[in-house]
Amino acid sequence: MLLGLTGDPGWPAPAEALAKARRFLEAQKDRHVLVAPHTDVDGLSSGVLALRALRTLGARTTSRLPGKGEHAHSPAFQERMAKVGAEALVVLDMGSRSAPILPGVPTLVVDHHPSTEYPEGALVLTSYGHEPIAPTSLLTYSLVSPLVIPGPLEWLAVLGTVADLGVDAPLPSLKDALRRAGRKAVTEAVALLNAARRSSHFAASLGLEVLMRAGSAADINEGRVPGVDALRDCRLEVQREVTRCAKTPPRFSGNVALLLFSSGAQVHPLVAVRWAQRLPEHIVIAANAGYLPGRVNFAVRSREPRDLIAFLRGLELPFEGEYARGHAQATGGSLSAREFLQFTEALGFRGLQANDVERRGVAPG
Repeated sequence: MLLGLTGDPGWPAPAEALAKARRFLEAQKDRHVLVAPHTDVDGLSSGVLALRALRTLGARTTSRLPGKGEHAHSPAFQERMAKVGAEALVVLDMGSRSAPILPGVPTLVVDHHPSTEYPEGALVLTSYGHEPIAPTSLLTYSLVSPLVIPGPLEWLAVLGTVADLGVDAPLPSLKDALRRAGRKAVTEAVALLNAARRSSHFAASLGLEVLMRAGSAADINEGRVPGVDALRDCRLEVQREVTRCAKTPPRFSGNVALLLFSSGAQVHPLVAVRWAQRLPEHIVIAANAGYLPGRVNFAVRSREPRDLIAFLRGLELPFEGEYARGHAQATGGSLSAREFLQFTEALGFRGLQANDVERRGVAPG
């Protein structure tokens, strides 16, 4: 059985919702459709699946990726998308908020993140609330499988699923699908593609190009498509930055450990995961003052199964936007320096000053 195609009418999303989303895609024949996926492997895999299905259906497609620190509701990204002049929009794996994305443009949102808000007027297909929650790539694969020949595209769903949930995720048929795709090839391809967006060069567009060219995970792992060498360079940079920034000594407040460092690479989630393994009883916050100018981007992780979104919201801080989003066990945010000091004060860290959260070049901590 192909991954996700179980015949269960309620999984990975209700059959009626899947049917409505398919009708949306089928209606795009001869129309110009903009596909906007998130830049992680789950998002990129979803984007490739949507692009291939739309092209099979006869649509003209353009893709756009959010820039460093952006998402579907970022004004700068919305401005770039609007300039495309597309007749329809498909947004994948970028969460959901109530504001419209491109007003007046028919929009399909495909996602798996927890949300009670959806863009006004958009058609939404979500796997959230339908256990086990499928990542967006698997949901997209289930969506497009009746519209394409599904077998040759299964590896893309495997790639995104493993990237988000790991090789042992409790999803129907994953074990067999992973065997067909090649476990080693999948895990190596995930590492290379994730490094593209985590690199200080932010090469997510290269990751998308590599995925579009590849016919299997092995094509990427074995370097059979152009662009893989550049992905390997990104991976080396990220590995060096993780090693460097993970040397930062943590500060403690109760059961919270704070690591504050500066890197142009998106290594704060990886540093948080590494330190959560070292400090199993703590909530680890890895904060990066060098990722975006004037902001502190941070990742929150814990080895214990805590609801970290609830933990952040329980601080009752007046933050909206880039704060306490994502998943219950993998969340974080992006705050101005002033807001970040307010955040750490609420956590019980005393004595941090503005110069502690300034961009500090190569300083690890």
